Amino acid sequence: MSSTAKNPSIIRRSLRRTIFFIIAILAIGSTFEPYNQAQLAVVLIYFIGVLSVTILTGISGQISLGQGALMAVGGYSTALLMTNYSVSLWIAVPASIVGAGIAGALLGIAAARLSGPYLAGTTLVIALAIPTIANRFMSVFKGDEGLPVDVGYPPSWFTNLFGEPSYEEWQLYVALPFAAIALFFASNLLLSRTGRMWKSIRDHETAAALAGVNYSRQKIYVFIIASIFAGLAGALYGLRGLVGPSVYPVALSLTLLTAAVLGGIRSIFGAFIGTVIVVFLPDWIDLVLDNFELSEQVSNFMPALISSLLLILTVVINPAGVAGGHHHKHK
Repeated sequence: MSSTAKNPSIIRRSLRRTIFFIIAILAIGSTFEPYNQAQLAVVLIYFIGVLSVTILTGISGQISLGQGALMAVGGYSTALLMTNYSVSLWIAVPASIVGAGIAGALLGIAAARLSGPYLAGTTLVIALAIPTIANRFMSVFKGDEGLPVDVGYPPSWFTNLFGEPSYEEWQLYVALPFAAIALFFASNLLLSRTGRMWKSIRDHETAAALAGVNYSRQKIYVFIIASIFAGLAGALYGLRGLVGPSVYPVALSLTLLTAAVLGGIRSIFGAFIGTVIVVFLPDWIDLVLDNFELSEQVSNFMPALISSLLLILTVVINPAGVAGGHHHKHK
């Protein structure tokens, strides 16, 4: 069967996944309290960022420790458009995606000449440079103080149709359509000929080149696509109240990578499972620790410690992640 004939089935499959995802999130969100609704909104935002890691590292094999920096590009672009030019978030966020894509193209040009630890080190340096850039151009980025920006409140047409949601619930409703669109495109991409091409580069660059794949050009393309996802996640993440260096630290890039590895770095389903784990794990740990008398200092470090242990155990015992079996079943 030709690739053209397969395309409709790929689109239908991706569409079914997306519709199920939307219904499930709305159903779960409706049972949550405002605090948990805000957490679920963060899950959706992180999920988009983790998808960028899945595409870049899991599918094409390019190691990046700087996805948080690309999130910052999206966040700062959105904040500047909304605060300086009073642009609606529904316009500012898509515009920020373009900015992140341009940044990804520049990074991809450099990545085409690098691989392995050299690429990881380069992207890490970019993530470390965020505070320096923010402080160097204080008049624009406001340094450590950051740019205040938030998701705002729902328009009148929304409240007339669905009633007045809480602020946390509105955060969830804003993040959901973007997460659904990201899921749809990621699913299409991974099932497409382009996705298979990127997998061939990941598995064996030389063999892919002999098969006629221009892997240098494809590396640039994959960085652009992954950066668009990261920029979208960063734009939505900044709408939680503030855009500044403290919002996009180096730890954010590591959190995205941790979520991808825990869930299954080559799986979209794994990206979501890993995201749920890293977002809700601190609360789950607190529920368990409430039964023990531990000092506040020890309690504060337990989430990071347990996350690290889970990451090590996953890499050693089950490198495919929580969703690894699901991934291999549908590969």
